[in-house]
Amino acid sequence: MRAVSHTYRQEVPTAMLDSTVRSPQLSDYGVLIRRQWWLVALAFLIGIYGGFWYNFTQPKIFTSTTQVLVTPTGVDDDAVSTNSRTRTEINLDTEAQLLTSTAVAALAADILGTEAGLDDPADSVRVTVPPNTEVMTIKFKAATAGAARDGADAFAVAYLSNRAQVASDQIAARQDSRQAQVRARTESLQEITASLGTLDPGSAERAVADAQVQSLSAQIAILTAEANELESRPVTPGRTITEATVPRRPSSPVLLVNLAGGAMLGLLLGCGVALLRQRSDRNLRNSEEVTKLTGLPVLASIPESSGIWPPEATSAVGRGYVRLRNMLTARVDPDARILLIAGIDGDGSEVADNLAATLARTGAEVVLVSTHAGSTTAQRLGLDRRWAGLSEVLGRQATTSAALQVPAGLETLRVLTPGQDPERAAGLLETGAAEDLLSELRRMARYVIVDASPTASSGQAQTLAAFADTALVVIQTSTTSADDVNDAVEQFMAMRTPLIGSVLVSPGRQSRRQGRRTAPIRSKQPSQTPFGTTSERPTPPAKPSANVIEGSRRTKALARGDRHVGRDSASGAAE
Repeated sequence: MRAVSHTYRQEVPTAMLDSTVRSPQLSDYGVLIRRQWWLVALAFLIGIYGGFWYNFTQPKIFTSTTQVLVTPTGVDDDAVSTNSRTRTEINLDTEAQLLTSTAVAALAADILGTEAGLDDPADSVRVTVPPNTEVMTIKFKAATAGAARDGADAFAVAYLSNRAQVASDQIAARQDSRQAQVRARTESLQEITASLGTLDPGSAERAVADAQVQSLSAQIAILTAEANELESRPVTPGRTITEATVPRRPSSPVLLVNLAGGAMLGLLLGCGVALLRQRSDRNLRNSEEVTKLTGLPVLASIPESSGIWPPEATSAVGRGYVRLRNMLTARVDPDARILLIAGIDGDGSEVADNLAATLARTGAEVVLVSTHAGSTTAQRLGLDRRWAGLSEVLGRQATTSAALQVPAGLETLRVLTPGQDPERAAGLLETGAAEDLLSELRRMARYVIVDASPTASSGQAQTLAAFADTALVVIQTSTTSADDVNDAVEQFMAMRTPLIGSVLVSPGRQSRRQGRRTAPIRSKQPSQTPFGTTSERPTPPAKPSANVIEGSRRTKALARGDRHVGRDSASGAAE
């Protein structure tokens, strides 16, 4: 028997237990966001609230706009540069810089009657130049709508006045230059005219003097004409083409912009926190994560259970267990009879019970052994919890055949409950009696399913793994961590027990409530007589159920080798 078990273990590769590392893909982040949508949604709402808060805490700023048409001033300037943004010789980019100069800002402050807020014009004034135009757009920001309008008008007037003044000063300077030249040439002309009386007519000196007189007279006439033209030349600095108006609403803060910014920051924050939380959260939620983080294959994913036992074969739960049964029968060696089922951090008895029932439906002889106090097998299968069980069999107070019970409707399924003293049974499982019991059960049934304690809280599963042919672990979604699964894998590998895979269970509300009731419910009717040390079997309760009577009769007959025992004989159950 042990040789067969060892042979089977050698045939099962252990490489499947190695974790496979896969680089993250874009779809993984989508799954992450969908899984933690509440966290992203919360961060999104916080971001929107932050946008509201920021919008209402910021001071209101009003902006008023005016437009100025810039025209040539009338002063000829040989040093004027051109710009590709405009089609004239006026450089509006330079004019925009001049509008925010200190001189213009001081003049605007005089117009407004205050210097507050105008020390740095860049903080209050913005000038833009539309391409291919001779227009400058002046925007002025202030704390009130009226101040914004007055500031825009003041800068427009100050700029035009400053430009006109600069042009007038240039014209005046040119006019003074012409007049100075006229005076100098007039003096020279007077000196030459006075010297003509001393020169002989027809002499060369007289001819030179006459030519100088004519040249000076012509120059004086030209300079005088230029001076007169400069004096009458008009100055055209430009004009305001759009008057500043009182803004109806503040330009800043903008509610939609702040809300969008807050929502974006909230989404980024939510995604970042979700990513950090995902990296720190090692709980398994689907079969892909189980395989990715532990390398353990998932034989079946069982959906939420309705609590009805046994599940209908046509239901989603029933189909899940049928699939699990088919996977086991296809993968497990025919000589392997003992299957150990253990939860990781919770009770795996539901999977063991339903798998045993599903195997029994095929007509195979199945024995289900419940080994721990937290098992809900007796309650789920409707068995008598006061009947002899594992603790009595291991303690030599009852025979195996007498302690086995048969659930209603499943004639080929026999169940060995923990018994009346589950804690004692747990201690006796550490002795050689456990190996003797499993050897006996191996001869009685095709499948022996052993429901063990969770691997994260007890070493019972590892102890029983030494006597099992293969093992199966039960993973609860969202509660079982990858570290606990890896620890369970190491436990079974240390005992050289093949771990064929895992079952992924998604607990519903009802199953979670049942999971919290880990201790067996005590019957309101106590047993009549406690078990003694010399009795072969315990004294049954006053009124044992029909299932218990039939189970005792069948198991005793099976122990004798009689496979065709009628159900109408009650004498065997009464022994």
